[in-house]
Amino acid sequence: GEPAAIALNVIAPGGYVAPIHLLVGITANGQIAGVRASEHRETPGLGDKIDAGKDVWIQRLTGESLNDANFDSWAVRRDGGRFDQITGATITSRAVVKAVRQALEYYAAHPDIAATTEVANATDQTRQSE
Repeated sequence: GEPAAIALNVIAPGGYVAPIHLLVGITANGQIAGVRASEHRETPGLGDKIDAGKDVWIQRLTGESLNDANFDSWAVRRDGGRFDQITGATITSRAVVKAVRQALEYYAAHPDIAATTEVANATDQTRQSE
């Protein structure tokens, strides 16, 4: 009878070409259930590897949480973090990792959001916080 997870629509404004729209699933314990790019215009053959059907890169975020490491490690390796970036698409990778981290932060600050009826408002607030 308790919510097991929540899905947030998140916009990563720092995409290489345009903002990247993501669907971020977060379990009740604050762990990433999955991330999928729902809309983007990233460069074919490079940044479009954020599509789960083209590369496994985005799937590597599954299972991660803010509890796994400190805040500063939620960055791509090029920025001193622990996440590999897509070769030739560091800007895209950086935008996705940052947006997923922000979604986790939002969920941590609002743990009861999954039990509310105002989920649509929450996704609007997440977008504005970016």
